[in-house]
Amino acid sequence: EGPVEQVGAFVGTGVGATTFPTVVGVTPRNLWGYLALQLGGPAAYEEVRADDEGLRAPGAGQLKRVLGGRPSLVLIDEIARYYEVAQAVAVNNSTLAKQVNAFLMALMEAVDTQERAVLVLTTTGTTGAFGDATGEVMDALGEGAQLLARKEHVLHPSEEADLPAILSRRLFAEVDETARSEVGRAYAEAAQRAFATGADLPEAVVSGGWAGEVARNYPFHPALVRVLDKRLSTIPNFQRTRGALRLLARVVRDLWEARPEGTDLIHLHHIDLSDPAVAEELSSRLDRTPYEPVIRADIASQRGGEASHAEAIDGRLGHPYARRLATAIYLYSLTREIPGASTAELTQAVLAAGDDPNLITKSLGALEEECWYLQVDARGYRFSTEASLPRLIHEAEAEISTNRARTEATSILTALFKDGALKVRRVWENARVPDNSEDAWLVVLDWDDFGEERGVDPDGPVPAKVRELWEKTPAGGLREFRNRLVFLAPSRATHAEMVRAVRHRLALEALKANGEILSTLSPEKRRELGERAKTAELNARVAVCNHVNLLYVPAAAGLETVELDVASQGSVVKNQTEVILDRLKAMEKTLTAGDNTPDPAYVRSKLGEVLAGPQPTKELVRAFARRSDLKLVLDQALLVALVVAGVRAGVWEYHDPERKEAGWATRDEPSASIRLGEDTYLYPPGSAPAPAPLACPFCGTVHTGPCHDSPSPAPAAPRTVFSERGSAGAAFQAARAKAAEAGRHHLRQLTVAVDEVGEAADQQLARLLSVVPTSTLGATLRYEIDLTVPLGGMEDSLKLDFRGPATDYQPLRDALRSVLRGRQGELSARLAVSFDPPLELSGSTVDALRQQASDTGPAQCAVTLTTEGD
Repeated sequence: EGPVEQVGAFVGTGVGATTFPTVVGVTPRNLWGYLALQLGGPAAYEEVRADDEGLRAPGAGQLKRVLGGRPSLVLIDEIARYYEVAQAVAVNNSTLAKQVNAFLMALMEAVDTQERAVLVLTTTGTTGAFGDATGEVMDALGEGAQLLARKEHVLHPSEEADLPAILSRRLFAEVDETARSEVGRAYAEAAQRAFATGADLPEAVVSGGWAGEVARNYPFHPALVRVLDKRLSTIPNFQRTRGALRLLARVVRDLWEARPEGTDLIHLHHIDLSDPAVAEELSSRLDRTPYEPVIRADIASQRGGEASHAEAIDGRLGHPYARRLATAIYLYSLTREIPGASTAELTQAVLAAGDDPNLITKSLGALEEECWYLQVDARGYRFSTEASLPRLIHEAEAEISTNRARTEATSILTALFKDGALKVRRVWENARVPDNSEDAWLVVLDWDDFGEERGVDPDGPVPAKVRELWEKTPAGGLREFRNRLVFLAPSRATHAEMVRAVRHRLALEALKANGEILSTLSPEKRRELGERAKTAELNARVAVCNHVNLLYVPAAAGLETVELDVASQGSVVKNQTEVILDRLKAMEKTLTAGDNTPDPAYVRSKLGEVLAGPQPTKELVRAFARRSDLKLVLDQALLVALVVAGVRAGVWEYHDPERKEAGWATRDEPSASIRLGEDTYLYPPGSAPAPAPLACPFCGTVHTGPCHDSPSPAPAAPRTVFSERGSAGAAFQAARAKAAEAGRHHLRQLTVAVDEVGEAADQQLARLLSVVPTSTLGATLRYEIDLTVPLGGMEDSLKLDFRGPATDYQPLRDALRSVLRGRQGELSARLAVSFDPPLELSGSTVDALRQQASDTGPAQCAVTLTTEGD
């Protein structure tokens, strides 16, 4: 048809209601004057001058003369935007917008009559930018089109499926088709592996079509295309295609320059929000100016600025997932109608081949805990300009001074350590630790005892403060009983962490008490605040425990430094003194109930000349209190047992002057009752006087040898039964020692008897049932159990007599424990174990039984060993 001679173009975003660019020396006032000047110059403008100056729409005849029958193209874009501003201009009893409608109808009629004229008019959807104005324009155009003879040709804009192709065609010279399918398969396999480990992913990703979806969108990730098309394009100031192209051009350029390893697709997180231009494009240019601090605080810092929360998390975890997730969440958050994304959507958006889905989940949880503007609810994850709980907590923490946090930490420390087998002396309350042999002390120091360092170097020397307390009495003299003190001090490196944890707890308590803040929170957030406060309370106690974790224990060479294990939420018991006792026990530093009796010969060698002559038995107590190379005695009953064992072994002899003839205990006569005191004594062996000779009961005279007047005595039966009471292990050992002293070598039967009333009955029965392992060969068991226990509101009784091999009583043990568990009861039980053949009394099998009794046996019972005579 020949070349186009006349072109008139108009873009509604580039002008005001009545302000238009000058064309060939003339400045028009509105749309029709502007197009006339472009189409036919001043001559054509004269046809519409009066209407241009009066802001009145020209008629179709005038516009036909402007076109003049010449080949003409009229292009009108973004008309709805111009229509929007034209509505504000009054024209007599009308508006400029209505005049625009009239002009468009006249222009359509004029073009319809011209064989070589085309009008191209573009509009956005009625749900997009300027949707209302677009609707009114479309209505007007529809009415005009009905009057025309020529049918209009409607071209629909690209659909979502077309967008990846449009973007890749505009941004790339070519796309590798082989890579398209390979990347699709790799992403599908990564999704299947992640799903198998429990990762939350949309059904569409794991249902089998993900490889094809990735390939269709290549080189863009489907989530990126979806956000551009369905999210950002609904924002009035973001143009679906041009805005996406402008944004992605910068992304592609940055990726091309950086060439990050392993980048097979362009993801949402490749939109670099640390770039000020990109951040502005996706905040202030979209009328989202308040989101600028959201980006800086939580997602991506500006170059040279303080790290964002996402960047801090990545630095801590050593992976980039937090910033990737935060970027994706931000882009999902920009639409006001449906802001946010689910865990599944976010995992899908960032997951690539080779990624660790567990770390992605961990990073998402960290963002929820630490970001100031991140909101998480039923709608998913989204950023908002409203402060989240982490930000409220951060602001509350800023109000709490370090001194206040330290004062609260001292209160926590005070409550953590209470008197037990060790008495507690808190130095900040009273630094005067008594010097006596009776009391064993745990001396606790806090951070204020160490100046600005606020603690001790675990690898350094014993602190002067600790050594002074250990070596000096409150009056300044030398401390005598140094083996009665252990010290607990803070570690220097953990002070700041403790202060943070305590400040966090105080901040949460303050928020819980702030009615004004609570009124702004949803019920879910108030509940979350309460849960966080409970966790913070426990974490503060854990942090205090982990700070005060250096134990100084008396040892042969002085004080030994022991670094306690790191405490956790599950290991912080109410009285932390018990933890210290457990550690001392593990070090074999203490003598407590249930421990083995010390070796008398070893103690005698340690004490040396102290026991060369008569000494009060109380001196044994003082000797253990003085000597740091001996154990810390926390139960003096073990010293009584030590005296007894020493008498029986011939290491020393015992004398109680108050008991006259019965006051001596020797190896040959070890039966005297032992007590510790200033008026009972230990003597070297052989000190006891020989017993006075007795007159013969048959002849009445004192003589040596047999009496001729006495009848022949019957031979004495050898002693074969030996019994002791106490804890199972200790009683077993004492009974075995008696049997060995009596010259017995074989164990024929072991009997353990328990009587218990109350809540401990089930524990004692369980302990009794565990004394003999099922692996014990050659053992025949007999259980005699009389049990009364309330079941269903009534007192029921159970009597049981079982006899059989150890391997057959396992079901019985479980049934009995099930009946009694958690209920008060009255229990009388007896276990008799017969061994055929008899066991070597000093052999490994009997020793294993003793160890089993010590580890799991009843706390109070009677143990009887029946042996065979030689």
